[in-house]
Amino acid sequence: MNAYVLVGGHSRRMGTSKSALFLDRIVEAARPVFDEVVAVQRFGGEAMPIATIFEEPHDGDGVIFGVARALEHARSRAFILAVDYPLITSDVLAFLRDDGRVPLWDGEPQLLCAVWDAASLPRLRERIARRRYDLRSAVERDMIGEAALRARFRGEPLRNVNTVEEWKAAQDDG
Repeated sequence: MNAYVLVGGHSRRMGTSKSALFLDRIVEAARPVFDEVVAVQRFGGEAMPIATIFEEPHDGDGVIFGVARALEHARSRAFILAVDYPLITSDVLAFLRDDGRVPLWDGEPQLLCAVWDAASLPRLRERIARRRYDLRSAVERDMIGEAALRARFRGEPLRNVNTVEEWKAAQDDG
């Protein structure tokens, strides 16, 4: 199974490229766990220092485009991983890969740090065609609870980081 790292966001809240800040850390954690680690970049974005595929041109906004592109490339199962998880570890990734459920963290489903099946692709394409870009309602998935994950892993490996303040807090907590 390949890991697909979504790097195509605009990083508006961070004020600087999250890929520049976090990609090396994420790739280092993912390489021992997955067959290949591939960046998924928005159309017209810059290539990354790892294998990079690009979203099809679109006028919408949302991660659904990157997830769909990754599933097209994977053709079966894929691990979707946003660049927003700088504290992720190889142990957590291996567990989530093998478990297959979507992790809950901070009370939210972490759909962008989970296994996806290419069988979801037709539904994602349908939603894109209807301009409905929210992933949460796109697929029904089994979840693994936060308490079970916190009992198994130390720190904040599934902390989603979008601002400088969140990154500072994550470094202090992680």
